[in-house]
Amino acid sequence: MIIRANSVRFFGLLVLCFATLGQPLFAQEEVSEASEAVEEKEWTIRPEITAGVGMLVYRGDLFEGRKSLNLFQNKLAFHIGASQPVTDFLDVNFFMLYGSLGANERTLLPERNLNFESTITSAGFALSYNFFHVLKPGHRLEPFVSVGFEAFQFVSKTDLIDGFGNRYHYWSDGTIRNQPETTENLTTAIEITRDYEYETDIRELNADGFGNYSERSFAIPISIGYKLLLNDKVNFKMGIEYHWTFTDYIDGITDESRGLRAGNERSDRFYHTFIGLSYNLTQIPKNIDPDFSGDDRGDSDQDSIPDFLDDCPATPLGVQVDSKGCPLDSDNDGVVDYKDLELNSPEGAIVDSSGVALSDQDFEQLYLEYTDETGEYTEYTATSYALDSQERKTKRKKTSYTVKIGEFEEGVNDSLANILLSMPDVTTRQTEDGKTIIEVGNFESLPDALKRKVELESSGIATQDLIETNTSGEESRVTNIEQDMVSQETFGMPVNQVIQKNKSLPPPKRLITSQSEYTLDRPIDERSVSKADDSQYGNQTVYRVQIGAFANKLKRDVFGDIQDLLVVTTQDGLTRYYTGSFTSYQQAASRKIDIIGSGFPDAYVVPFKNGQRVSLQSTGQATPAQNVVPRNSSSSPTDSPNYGKVKFKVQIGSYASDIPTDVLDRMMDLGKVDQRQGSDGATKYFVGEFNTYEEANAFKQELAGRGFDGAFVAGEYNGNIISANEAIQLLQ
Repeated sequence: MIIRANSVRFFGLLVLCFATLGQPLFAQEEVSEASEAVEEKEWTIRPEITAGVGMLVYRGDLFEGRKSLNLFQNKLAFHIGASQPVTDFLDVNFFMLYGSLGANERTLLPERNLNFESTITSAGFALSYNFFHVLKPGHRLEPFVSVGFEAFQFVSKTDLIDGFGNRYHYWSDGTIRNQPETTENLTTAIEITRDYEYETDIRELNADGFGNYSERSFAIPISIGYKLLLNDKVNFKMGIEYHWTFTDYIDGITDESRGLRAGNERSDRFYHTFIGLSYNLTQIPKNIDPDFSGDDRGDSDQDSIPDFLDDCPATPLGVQVDSKGCPLDSDNDGVVDYKDLELNSPEGAIVDSSGVALSDQDFEQLYLEYTDETGEYTEYTATSYALDSQERKTKRKKTSYTVKIGEFEEGVNDSLANILLSMPDVTTRQTEDGKTIIEVGNFESLPDALKRKVELESSGIATQDLIETNTSGEESRVTNIEQDMVSQETFGMPVNQVIQKNKSLPPPKRLITSQSEYTLDRPIDERSVSKADDSQYGNQTVYRVQIGAFANKLKRDVFGDIQDLLVVTTQDGLTRYYTGSFTSYQQAASRKIDIIGSGFPDAYVVPFKNGQRVSLQSTGQATPAQNVVPRNSSSSPTDSPNYGKVKFKVQIGSYASDIPTDVLDRMMDLGKVDQRQGSDGATKYFVGEFNTYEEANAFKQELAGRGFDGAFVAGEYNGNIISANEAIQLLQ
C-alpha cells in the first residue's frame, strides 16, 4: 500500500488532535468581590476510540441517470476515530477514512462506456448530537446526527486494456472487441472481456486536456445513525455518511469533458455506510466493599453471606454456596448438589426430582402411561384423570387440516414447482417476514389429512408438518405423537411405517431408512420426478392462469380481491403468480378474460400434467395464438432495470434422442447453437441472443425460410429459459 505525502500529514493532524485530548483541561471561576479564592475544577477527560468497516458508494457524472441507489454494494472502506463529550448531548469527533470507490458505465455509445476506481484517504472532525434531551434514562439505543469538515486525497484510475494488451472497443451489439466497430472489422474483430484491473491513471491519461489537476480537496461529511450501548465500555455503531465534496475530478469526468464524455456541473459525491465498535477509555470507579462493622452483618444461615445480600437465607448448615448465598448446582440441571443423586447429568438432559437423567425406557413408560386405557402400564391413577380415555386425548375441536410442504425464502427448484402446480389442491400464503408457505389440501378430519401426507411422502415429496386451524383461525402443529395415534387407528401402524410400506418409487442413490432424512434440501429423489404415481394428480391436466412473472415479489395489495392467488418463487429468481385450478381450457380461458379485465393484460393459460409444465398444443385444447399474443416489449427497452439481464432466443428444436440428419445439417449452417437439457429429458436447441422480442421474432421469420418451420421465440433470465411473454413482462 503506497501512502502519499499528504496522507502522512493527515496522520500527523490526527495524532495532534489525540494529544490535545490527552491534556488536562481546567476551568477557573471568577474571584468574588471579597477576593476569596475559588478552588479549580478539573474537566474529566473521557475519550472514546472507534474502529470499523463500511462501504463507499459513488454518485457522480457516470451514474446521474440511474434511478436506484444501493447503499450496500460498492467498495470496502476502513475508518478509525476518537470522540470527546463536550456536554451530555454533544460530542466532538476526529476521524480517518481509507477505502476505494468506483463505477462501471455500460451504454450503446462507445464514448460513454466509462469506468474508474479511486482510492480515498481522508481525515477530519465533526460535531455529533445524540438526542440526550429526549431519550429515557437507562436507554440502550442512542441515535445520532453529525456534521463536520474533512480534507481528502483521491487517486483515480481506469480500465482501458485487458491483460493481453488489447484495448476495449464497445460495440453497439453489447459486446467488447479488440478492434473498433467498422464494416471492415466485422469479420476479424474478436470478442474479449474486461479484466477489471484499473491500470491507467486518469490524470496522466489527460483524455480531456485537464492537465495536472489537484488530487486533493475538501468535503463536508453529514451522517446519521445509532449507537447500541452494549456495556459500560463497549458500544456498537452503525450509520450512513454523505460526503459533499468540493471537486469534480474524482471520476475524471466534468461538464468540460470533450464531446459525449461531458458530465454535469455538480461536484462528485459519495456515501459511506459503516458499522464499528467503540471503546470508552474512561476508568469505571471500583465498587467499595460493603462495611459489615455495623448492626446489619447478621448471617442467619451461617454461610458467610450477610442476610441483606443473601438470595437464599435459609441454606442448610454446612452446604457450600455461591457468591449469592445459594447452594451450588454444578451440572445446571435445576437440582442443587446436596439434593442431586447424579452430580454429572448429561448437558441438556431432562431429570427427575432427584436430579437423575431420564432414560429412553423412562420416556417409553411415560408414553405408554399416556396412551394406556387398560391400566396395564399405569402405576398410579389420579382421580381427576380417571375418565380421561384415548378418544378424549386425540379428539379435539378442529375445523380444517392442511399438509405443509415447507417455508421457502429463496425459491424452490423447477421440478418441485411443476409437480406442486400439477396438484389442484395446492395453496400458498405469505408470512410477515416475506417467506412463502406451500400447503396441500384442506381437510375436515385429521385421518384424511394424514392419508394425503402419506400419498405425498410415498411419491417422493417431502412434507414438513400437519397444520390444524381451529374455529378462531389459530394455527397449531399436529404433534408426532398424535399423528402416530391416529395412524394406528387408521392404518394399524405408525406414520413412518405406513410411508415406507407404501413407497412405489425406484430406490434412491442410497438407502433411506429414516423419515428425518427427508429435508427441504432433499425434497425429491432426482430419478423419481418423472416416475411418480400419476394417481396423485388425478391423471388429468390442470389449467392455471398465470398473471405474471416478476424479478421481485409484489405486495398482496397489487392483486386486489383475487382470493385464490398462488405464489411460486423458483430458483431462477422469478416469482410467478397464478390464479385458478381448472380441468378444462374453456374454464381457464374464461378466468383469463376476467383477470385481463381486472388490469392484468399479460395473463395467459398454463397447463400442467403429470408433474410437468406442458405445452398448450399437447393438450389438444388450444393453440398459443389463442392463448396469448406477445406484445411490443417496449418502445425504449433500455429504460427497464432488467435490460441486459433478459435475453431473447429462438428455439429451433427439441429432441429426446438423436437429431435427424437433415436437421443436423441445417443446424450446422447456423453457427453457434445453445443446448439446454429440459426437465422432461429432451434436449432443446436455441440460436441467437437478442435484447428485444422484435429482433428475435425477425430472426425467427428468417429461420422459417431456412427450413425451421416450428421455431419460436423464448426468453432467458439469470441463465434459465423462460417464456417469451415472461421475458417481455420483465422488460416493462
